Amino acid sequence: MPSTHPTSSTKRFIKNVQKRDNSVVGFTIEKIENAIEKAMIASGEGTHADAVRVAERVCVDIEKIAEKHRNFVPTVEGIQDSVEKELITSGLVRAAKAYIVYREERTQLRERGMIVPPHVKKLAEDSKKYFRNPLGEFVYYRTYSRWMESEKRRETWIETVDRYMSFLRENLGEKINGHEHEELRTAILSHEAMPSMRLLQFAGTAARNTHVCGYNCSYIAPGSFQDLAEIMYISMCGTGVGWSVESQNVERFPQINIQTGRALPPHTVLDSKEGWADALAFGMRTWADGNDITFDFSELRPAGARLKTMGGKSSGPEPLKRLLNFTRGKMLARQGKRLRTIDVHDIACMIGECVVSGGVRRSAMISLSDLDDTNVRDSKKGAFYTTEPQRMLANNSAVYTKKPTNAEFIEEWSALIRSGSGERGIFNRGSLIDTLPPRRIDVLREQGGYFDAGGTTIIGPLGTNPCGEIILQSKQFCNLSEIVARSDDTEESLMRKMRLATMIGTYQSTLTYFPYLSKEWQDNCERERLLGVSITGQWDCPILREPGILERLRDEAIRVNKIYSEQFGITPSTCITCVKPSGTLSQMVDCSSGMHPRHAPYYIRRVRIAATDSLFKMLKDQGVPYQPEIGQAVENATTYVLEFPVKAPEGSVFKDDISALDQLEHWKLVKEHYTEHNPSVTISVGDDEWIEVANWVYKNWDIVGGLSFLPRDNHVYPLAPYEEITKEKYLELSRRVAHIDYSKIITYEKKDELDVKKELACVAGVCEIV
Repeated sequence: MPSTHPTSSTKRFIKNVQKRDNSVVGFTIEKIENAIEKAMIASGEGTHADAVRVAERVCVDIEKIAEKHRNFVPTVEGIQDSVEKELITSGLVRAAKAYIVYREERTQLRERGMIVPPHVKKLAEDSKKYFRNPLGEFVYYRTYSRWMESEKRRETWIETVDRYMSFLRENLGEKINGHEHEELRTAILSHEAMPSMRLLQFAGTAARNTHVCGYNCSYIAPGSFQDLAEIMYISMCGTGVGWSVESQNVERFPQINIQTGRALPPHTVLDSKEGWADALAFGMRTWADGNDITFDFSELRPAGARLKTMGGKSSGPEPLKRLLNFTRGKMLARQGKRLRTIDVHDIACMIGECVVSGGVRRSAMISLSDLDDTNVRDSKKGAFYTTEPQRMLANNSAVYTKKPTNAEFIEEWSALIRSGSGERGIFNRGSLIDTLPPRRIDVLREQGGYFDAGGTTIIGPLGTNPCGEIILQSKQFCNLSEIVARSDDTEESLMRKMRLATMIGTYQSTLTYFPYLSKEWQDNCERERLLGVSITGQWDCPILREPGILERLRDEAIRVNKIYSEQFGITPSTCITCVKPSGTLSQMVDCSSGMHPRHAPYYIRRVRIAATDSLFKMLKDQGVPYQPEIGQAVENATTYVLEFPVKAPEGSVFKDDISALDQLEHWKLVKEHYTEHNPSVTISVGDDEWIEVANWVYKNWDIVGGLSFLPRDNHVYPLAPYEEITKEKYLELSRRVAHIDYSKIITYEKKDELDVKKELACVAGVCEIV
């Protein structure tokens, strides 16, 4: 008499299953359950309990045969036939149809030779073990995986890291030994110490052509038309740009002559980043001289064409046409005068609107302006997004060279609150002489041009990257690396991670090949060799709230940089430690973002994705929960919302556990005991906290930097990026995403469909971009 408990009898009778290639592998009922549940999800019929019940009935079918035939080994095809039968006899007709359709689609793929090669499947499986949750693996494949033309597929995580390490070896040669090389590779693979994620994306041909695309961010105080062209070029390399429209540099722009009516021959725009930037600079010089010019765009690729070196798709010529027409209009409106600060601001914003780097219309930008510049301060008042939509591309901050009076502070703080967007922010240049390390102040004094006559105040155009964590000279890049702190980290493990992240940053500081840019960029980067060694996951790791630990980590970074600077044959860095907001990276490695706390112990993280994206089609077929975007129907939606469950580690601190003042006190701890640059954080301020936060900021003015403020948003709305859930809901959703096989993406896309995302750290306090 056969057993009536299918699972236990399966263990007795069924050990293996024969695949279509005749190989024999171990039998598990869970695979049957997962396949059935995916069909149920696709059809909207049935529950997890139904899937378990049907799978058990399938096993009963198999065991009956196994009892009669001693050496019976079931085949995949035979099991699938039984699944179809049991679904139908159970009354789950829609689920049966979805299962049959999916099975037929897979048969057609096999017939066309579109099955996952064994080596790709193994690479994907080996890479999966480095990700702590399904969200992290998704973020990697969507953001950092590059297309491999030779194999017509996306990279796996192991291949991405090996590409970065190969580029490191290419540049350092024998200056790094085999043990160091392998130690760094293991640390990056294991998400312990991370490099510049821009360089991780572009190591290889793109970074070989220009090291610009290896840097996250930059800063420039433009005073010439070529400077604006460099903003455009840098943005097209995918690098964020901070700029200043203070009067001290805007006044350097030439006066615009009255138009003569003379038209120059058409200028042919070359199909390259340099060609676009040159067109902008040439147009501006021509209009400033009183002449006019038209442009020939016939050499440019059409919209949608693939960008082979950088990845992504071409935007076509239309964005450049809009930029040139917009800039011409701004300049002709100022004939006989100079451009105003708001004009330069608008042109720089329009550059950001124009640039589609890797198919993503997202340019990370910050604009610094004089405290008394009311035009820029008020530039986002009212419905500006309808009349001046380009202004949405940049965050605005006022420059303070000294502590403001009570009246000045209250006026700006009130405007910041009313804005609802935390603008204008605060850039406290006056504090830098006391907060930057003395060795950097010495270098700046030697360079000249930054201090007042008494040498006691910095008045020259020191600025910041868009996220605010790195203090930069005009024409300088921000070079980031990072350690990932975990709840179980000890001082010893953190010190090891710090050593490795500093090694990575020191190596990256050797990358100073910027062929299109003016020589000041290379000179400034080589003079200072800036690092930005950050710590993410701070609210997951309790010992990082101890000042002594933070100081020893900072000192270790300085020590290690000196060692490897000598080993690599460069000068030591003048400034090393920071905290970046760490948006996308922290989603990938599953930790709290920089200095920001997690949402809740258990939560859903929602991600928008295009309906046409092959990654979405694959995830949908594998049962990942999704919904159509708000206002769209499931049958014809153009955007869907994927849902990933996330669990915080034990000991984490959550957003509702701490007040705005708690956040500020932690920021102060890190500022005083760890960072040589800045800790960058967005402080969430409740309606009843604005006054006490203002008091705190004014009281601590001498160290303030890298802070931004947004209203605390406790509003619950449909399909929000984050939603707190129960442990039970987390377990239910986790079961549905536990077995995603990313190697199958190869059967969904046979050409490069990737849109290379910007690695933006500057949004972590609001909503991390993935």
